[in-house]
Amino acid sequence: MREGSTAVVSAKVLIPHVHSLARERVDGLLDRIWQHRVGLVVAPAGSGKSTLLAGFAAAANVPVAWYRAESWDAKTVTLLNHLWSAFTAALGPIPDGWDSVEAAAHALETWGGRRALLVIDDLHTLEDSPAALTLERLIDYAPPSITFLIGSRALPGFNLSRLRVSGSLLEIGSEDLRFRSWEVERLFRDFYRESLPPEELAELARRTEGWAAGLQLFHLATRGKSALERRRILTALGTRSRLTHEYLTRNVLDQLPADLRWFLVRTCVMTRLSGPICDAFLNRSGSQQLLQELERRQIFTTATDDRGGYRYHEVLRSHLEQVLMEELGEIQARAAYRRAGALLEHSGALPEAVQAYSRGEDWEAVDRLLHHQGGELLEGPGIWIDALPPALLRQDPWLMLGSARRHRAEGRWREAVEAYQRAERLFGSSDAGLICAAERKALAGWLEPAPMPGNDWAGLLRKAVAHDPLAAKQLAAQLPEATGMLTIGVVCLLAGQLDQARAKLNAVADSRQATPPLATRRSGSDGWRAWRVRRSSWRTVPAAMSRPKRSAPLASATVIAGETPWLP
Repeated sequence: MREGSTAVVSAKVLIPHVHSLARERVDGLLDRIWQHRVGLVVAPAGSGKSTLLAGFAAAANVPVAWYRAESWDAKTVTLLNHLWSAFTAALGPIPDGWDSVEAAAHALETWGGRRALLVIDDLHTLEDSPAALTLERLIDYAPPSITFLIGSRALPGFNLSRLRVSGSLLEIGSEDLRFRSWEVERLFRDFYRESLPPEELAELARRTEGWAAGLQLFHLATRGKSALERRRILTALGTRSRLTHEYLTRNVLDQLPADLRWFLVRTCVMTRLSGPICDAFLNRSGSQQLLQELERRQIFTTATDDRGGYRYHEVLRSHLEQVLMEELGEIQARAAYRRAGALLEHSGALPEAVQAYSRGEDWEAVDRLLHHQGGELLEGPGIWIDALPPALLRQDPWLMLGSARRHRAEGRWREAVEAYQRAERLFGSSDAGLICAAERKALAGWLEPAPMPGNDWAGLLRKAVAHDPLAAKQLAAQLPEATGMLTIGVVCLLAGQLDQARAKLNAVADSRQATPPLATRRSGSDGWRAWRVRRSSWRTVPAAMSRPKRSAPLASATVIAGETPWLP
């Protein structure tokens, strides 16, 4: 990929090969597209949009240009380059030099065919970008021989009302894609070759709400199981959140051979997969065979090209990321993302590398790569968040969590609280969502005045900063060992008792209860521990406490997180 993300990624303009159940009801809806200018398929992840579009494209008796959008295609030139490549593959030689919508429309007018189809998948990744505006104009300017079929998780920001009024828009939604009970029966009987009793089919359709990914998960979990075990798993099905987390862990991942499960969890840190990249990441061989086996087993693994490239479905990958966090812990998981980022960068997958670095909270690497991709994306240090595609941030809870922590570390607390709230909504009731809520509440306590702060570490520090640090010192002695000593050390620092602060902070370093965020290092010939708060791991004291108002010693002892020493 060339600098600026303008090069064409061939995998994104190839029609995927899919093997799926033919559904006459849904196919019949798509057959009506030739009566319209634009077809729009909008549904959540795992609803079968991409499968439907790929099947329709493969069976169409007209030339089909295919393009799968990504967040990093937000520039107009990137979109037009990919569309030119897609149309060239479908229509044959047509004029190039697509530097504007007008040039693209003129080139398409030179084609002498009667009808062609452009399929764009994952349009939601271009939300609020120049590329999305460009596509809307291209729909207006392209010749009538070009029909557009679009898949997205959200309604695009087009002037849809104008298309509806003119009769130019065909809309297919999640309710249309939902499997009916008779389609669930056909799916298991004709496609999976494992018929189910009528009462189980009805219960499965009800519990999954006909969600395609949920049906596949159930099949994976029950394949080869006894009728009794199958009924037990069916009874355990709950909401989609539970289905894609607890249920997926217990009934799908845990049923895989150990090597496949381990491979899946460890490689989820990469959004673009291949045998050589995975081999380098895992320091082993044989990854290509494992990827092929995952695809053969239909474990939400899709080949992206004919040269050994793959990607995991977001339904699977978002779950795997939480499993990775639970198994490795946050620090090691971040290290894995950083290592993945370095490998992806070396292989030329710069957008994927930025995403991995962001999830690993390696902000220096993020800033460096964003500068490398185009100085116009950045206006100065510390605003990397603004340079990431908005759609990517809104859809990726881990990046949203990372941006919240970056805002917090740089003192933009209100922006941090808002980012935490968005991450919470994306994570739902998962463990990661609870982490977001805890960090948000700890930070919000410093922003929202409370008549009586609590007696946890945050409440005591608020009391110390705003009122009487020595009174807070007495209460802090009742906290758990490491947290209590840390709180006392900071309170003593605020009170100007530097010797006591030094003793308590040193004691925290030697405490067996000290967590990684409380880690310290020695510096200086006298053995003094210079406490530094590492931006990537600090989870306790907010980035910059409110400046005390009572005395000069307190004002001079303001605690600043980041790379600033706590004590001289």
